[in-house]
Amino acid sequence: MKKIILGLCLLNSLSTQAKDMSRTETYEESYRELSDGTSEYIGSCGLHQDYENKYFVVTKTLIEYFEPRDVSPRELNQKLKNAEPELLVAASTGADENYFSDVDDITLEKIESTRFPKLDLYRFNIGVGGGNGYYEFYARTIKNKKPHYEKLTNVFDGDLEFCDSQVWLKKVSL
Repeated sequence: MKKIILGLCLLNSLSTQAKDMSRTETYEESYRELSDGTSEYIGSCGLHQDYENKYFVVTKTLIEYFEPRDVSPRELNQKLKNAEPELLVAASTGADENYFSDVDDITLEKIESTRFPKLDLYRFNIGVGGGNGYYEFYARTIKNKKPHYEKLTNVFDGDLEFCDSQVWLKKVSL
């Protein structure tokens, strides 16, 4: 039985890695230096980061910007009420029980992508560590008549940490 469980865990791990292209591109091929000294991502992940009104538009803000440390647990639940519980569970998977209260700030938006118009997308904008932050994009589908959310990207301070193959712009050989 242990061998079967170990085998299934390994298979799941390999399938997750096969879907993640974040470690397949270098900084040099993924970024372009701009004349003002900043850089722009030009890599393969179609939902890399905050390119609002360039590659996607926000259609609705489900959780308005707020700072969880400034609210009580009751108020925190009230602030999170517009997000489906399945999305909150997906976002906090692998984190500790204080996930949403340990971050500096949170915003959740429903978006429409010009690159992936058929995906039902949601974006968390989460601030951590006094100036650092990350974006996570989730796709919503219905499975067994219930909402299901799958993480598509995770970008921390501009660094691509995870990008699902569903949102690759070009095929990457692994």
